[in-house]
Amino acid sequence: LRVVAQQDRKNHNTKATMPLYQTITATTATLGASELTALFRRCAKAVVSRGGVVRTCENYGLKRLPHRMKSRHASAGEEGRYHYMGRFVSMHYDVAPAFKPQLEYLLKQHPGVLRVTTLKPQTKMDQVNSRRKTNPWRPPVVAPVPFEESSSSS
Repeated sequence: LRVVAQQDRKNHNTKATMPLYQTITATTATLGASELTALFRRCAKAVVSRGGVVRTCENYGLKRLPHRMKSRHASAGEEGRYHYMGRFVSMHYDVAPAFKPQLEYLLKQHPGVLRVTTLKPQTKMDQVNSRRKTNPWRPPVVAPVPFEESSSSS
């Protein structure tokens, strides 16, 4: 029984050290659907192999890039080096913070990837845990109104 309790404590601590991350990836418009799927399937397998959980993976489709982006890889040639259109893909996952740079490196090595941005979105539980005294879900304490007895003479 003691061993099981220690394992539960270890698992609980592991889950607490795996924050939620969102990685937004801008890829070239010419990247095919099968190649894009294979890239993110490889990333999802890497997250799961490290004990993480992939929550969602969303393809936002082709969009105009906010500015001209240059491909990191020289194999694109001069005509394919600069991009004005791109495909945006977002992936939400829970993983240990030490693995985040490795996942970004895995994405950046692909020749079709233009930019990789990883964010740590705040959840409601983060707000509750970090601001316990000003918890927005706890009703505010209202000072009691002093009761005055009126002296009525009848």
